[in-house]
Amino acid sequence: MCLQNSVWLLSDQHFLKVHYPNLEVSEDCLYLNIYAPAHANTGSKLPVMVWFPGGAFETGSASIFDGSALAAYEDVLIVTTQYRLGIFGFFK
Repeated sequence: MCLQNSVWLLSDQHFLKVHYPNLEVSEDCLYLNIYAPAHANTGSKLPVMVWFPGGAFETGSASIFDGSALAAYEDVLIVTTQYRLGIFGFFK
């Protein structure tokens, strides 16, 4: 998870009823998660859904969204992104 305001993070977890499974914080946090149906191969022409987590550039994480079920049931590739927040990422 990228560096972020822990007060907002904990309030989001309580208010939105979300669970952050791994609260390890690091500056090395630019990555993509790609979820594909089990039958997908290099020749599959599946639609792609890209998700950028919200949070007003202060909170949020791609790790709270597991796209495996959506990819399997809707026959689509799911791409989630993780980017730097706050002063380390986009300025306000």
